[in-house]
Amino acid sequence: MATPDTSALAAYAGAHEQKLFSTLRNALDISTDITVVPGIKNTLKLTKLTVRDGVRGYREAFDAADNDLEYSGRDLSVELLKRDMMINPLKYRNSWMSQVMQDGVNPSDIPFAAYVSEQSAIKIAQEINDNAYLAKKGDSSSVATTFDGLGTQIAAAIASETVKAGTGLVPVTTGAITSSNAVHTFEKMTKAMPIAFRRAGFNLYCSYDLFDKYNDDYREKYRKNYESNEDGVYYIDTTSRKIQLVPCTWMGSSQRIIATPKDNLLCGVDALGDMDKIHTDIELEIVKWRWIFALGFAIRDLDAIKVNDQA
Repeated sequence: MATPDTSALAAYAGAHEQKLFSTLRNALDISTDITVVPGIKNTLKLTKLTVRDGVRGYREAFDAADNDLEYSGRDLSVELLKRDMMINPLKYRNSWMSQVMQDGVNPSDIPFAAYVSEQSAIKIAQEINDNAYLAKKGDSSSVATTFDGLGTQIAAAIASETVKAGTGLVPVTTGAITSSNAVHTFEKMTKAMPIAFRRAGFNLYCSYDLFDKYNDDYREKYRKNYESNEDGVYYIDTTSRKIQLVPCTWMGSSQRIIATPKDNLLCGVDALGDMDKIHTDIELEIVKWRWIFALGFAIRDLDAIKVNDQA
């Protein structure tokens, strides 16, 4: 726990603007790129129904099989996360911010409190956004060690033992993706999906690094930039606006392409807007802030996803 670092402010002199600004950050983009499932306290069972083939020519005998209907599924689990901050408002009295403080010594008088809490919430969202994809459940000392992210789950599904057991994910062989083969590679991933998904539509998720390579290759091949439509959506050519290319901040610099419908990638929460809630406790002149929220990720159906062989 640490109080605000006002050391730089204490030496700040001369004319100043009496408002604060923050560096531009990614918020929780992952929650808008995939499907959010609220109301999860612990674990949600994602039940999948498989109806087997069995159509045949007519005869009087009844030909049902024991496994005509098969129920299986995966879990969407959430973990509790928190962010604690301790603030000593008296530290602000030695800076120019004292000019906007109330008269008297008020332990709850934090300069620009609304802005500070808003920016803290945005920073929490950014920290989750930048660490969630490759998070791996461990000692819970950080976001990256509290739950298994989508990238970690994909890697686990690709592991040889899961593939041998018939419960894994066989990657599409693409090799390294460059600015001279990206268009072909994304088209290969499109064609790797079953025809039914290609007709219904799905997304191709990728990092901005891969998106830049795609645009470079597209511009070189077709002598024009790869442009979005009027709604800011990028579609793969010749797919009748059924297949979207979705560049993701949360995938970092990953070279993975994820082909799947949006509702197959899930983000589990307890309540929408949890990260905007602050629990406040005042002890003498010390203000304690705590955010508590539940979060987890899951792939609903491995039969509805294709990935390439690059991590």
